[in-house]
Amino acid sequence: MSQNDDKNDGLEPGATKGIDRREFIKRTAIGAGAVAATMVTGGCGGSSSASSVPPVAAAVGTKSPTAWKFAVMADTQWLAADDGKNPNTSAIGLITQLNQQFIAQGVKFAVQVGDLADQAYGASTEAGYATTALVCEDTRAVFAQSLYNNGIGFFVCRGNHDDTAATAAEFANIFPQTQNGKMNATPTATFTAVSGAPYPDTANQPLPAQSGSSFTIGSNFSTIGSPSNNLKGLSYGFDYNNARFVFIDQFTPNAVDATGVDGNGSAYSMNTTAKLQQTWITNTLAGKPTGGHAFVFSHKGLITQQHIDVLFGACPADADFAAAANTTTGAAAKTYVGSTGLNAFIRSMSSNSARLYFCGHDHIHNRSVVKTTDTGSAAQVTHVLCQSVSSKFYTPNENDTFGNSNVPAATSNDAFFCGGKRQTQLSQEVYAVGYYIVTVDGATVSVDYYSAPAYPSYGSPTENLITTTPTLNFTKRETFGYSLNGKQFVLGNGDSFTTVADTGPSGTTVAILSGANNNPNSDLSGRKFYNDVNTGWYTKTSSTVSDILALWGMGHTLGSDQTDTFTLSLSYSSGSPVLGTPDGNGNWINAVDQNLGGAKKFVQGPWKSGYALGTYGIDTATKTVWAVLNYNSYFAAVAGI
Repeated sequence: MSQNDDKNDGLEPGATKGIDRREFIKRTAIGAGAVAATMVTGGCGGSSSASSVPPVAAAVGTKSPTAWKFAVMADTQWLAADDGKNPNTSAIGLITQLNQQFIAQGVKFAVQVGDLADQAYGASTEAGYATTALVCEDTRAVFAQSLYNNGIGFFVCRGNHDDTAATAAEFANIFPQTQNGKMNATPTATFTAVSGAPYPDTANQPLPAQSGSSFTIGSNFSTIGSPSNNLKGLSYGFDYNNARFVFIDQFTPNAVDATGVDGNGSAYSMNTTAKLQQTWITNTLAGKPTGGHAFVFSHKGLITQQHIDVLFGACPADADFAAAANTTTGAAAKTYVGSTGLNAFIRSMSSNSARLYFCGHDHIHNRSVVKTTDTGSAAQVTHVLCQSVSSKFYTPNENDTFGNSNVPAATSNDAFFCGGKRQTQLSQEVYAVGYYIVTVDGATVSVDYYSAPAYPSYGSPTENLITTTPTLNFTKRETFGYSLNGKQFVLGNGDSFTTVADTGPSGTTVAILSGANNNPNSDLSGRKFYNDVNTGWYTKTSSTVSDILALWGMGHTLGSDQTDTFTLSLSYSSGSPVLGTPDGNGNWINAVDQNLGGAKKFVQGPWKSGYALGTYGIDTATKTVWAVLNYNSYFAAVAGI
């Protein structure tokens, strides 16, 4: 179920284009719907003559020869009794389907942000037979084998369901790559431990065989290190290509150094351990590759939608928060430990151009902008709360899972703890299984979120469950991104797109001449979604007479490429071009040919208010090309199309 989804049933995906693909998905939905649209047909000539061989588009995004990809997934808990495909409380039946997606997508490695199994912190009979915490953790490690067999790495951090000192030691043992990048090096004893325990799933979910040689993904593990001995291999970092990856663990550490997480003698506490790592975090982010990216991962969020507890404390408030009794749930008055280190953490990410923070814990897809709330210099990050790969699905704003929350139903954590100052909502989807493909291409990063509906059918009011493994039919739900050489514009409902303006590396100027954000959607607490519009640039090529613009964030309906109608203008250097965009075959075509609806019409001269969707032109007086569009993509001034 989505909070900004289309309501149209049975709509077919359209042609490929630019950043997004037209994927109108049949979903049960809440929120305003998108209207099914057709491709532009007809049209008249342009300011340049047609060519029998269209100009080849510069390789951008996933088609770039320098682009590379990694995947992100979250919580792989299986709560119901084992159905023959999900042994030892780990959602192996879902994991194996994601592994096939990652192999098909050609990612270099996959990342999981915690909670490897539901009972990885204690002995249990939850699966329907006796199992142990370490066997649960081992089972997840064993089923990364298909990735290794295809030359794909796997990096992981712990979650609250992996939270014991014994699990910490086992984690570092079965995932040696967190210390050295060495893949396909799972100890043989790990496979033996799983096969030697009760394992009734041989017929439907046979254990993979360990095979092939080890290989290494990433570098600078020893240089970056860990914040302390007892977090070795738990909090860690590495470099890959032009990016640094930072993983933060806040859970019970290895008993090597039981006094604290930073050598200062402090007793361990889940509420303080992230703050004690801040010096290491800041230094690690500052040391990222020159001109490169930094990505940060942990299990808990900076502010979340269902759980109250976060990376830096028991709640996202700036200080300890005393909450009155909640008569709605019958919770007693209590004081929540606040997140005194959160603002400094956000600033450290922002000042080091670490734009994306990935987390799990909530079993919901929720993308937002999370900001500092104190009196220091303002800073923000894009917060990607990752959809789970689990049998359990939460509902936002139903916080009384254990009957002890003081947050009233349908009230956001941001409103209750932060006065609505910390979080700006961008998108949300619930009751699905999902994953993320991150494409890094030089200065630009695009993230594709894919999901499959799960239709949970029973459980407590806040823990909705499935009991059998579904066949997952994944579709792309949204694309978002940023560029280190571009700008970000966070726009609310009714805000004009004309504030979007930027200049490319060779001096190309972009301006949006018309249009406004008409995003009508709200989340389950009634908060309106904003649009996170980002620009990015590639230097112009022999096929273009302008730099190449990447544009993200103009749309607001999950499963649809269609955006609000806007007029895009680019400056050009010479000739008589039109505004172009790459087609699915890598050729430049007229940008209006990719609109959803409208009629193609050329105008000689400047844009004028009232021009309809599909109108395009050239203004030789200002040396700009323009077009009235309704989608995100890559754009450039191109002659001969």
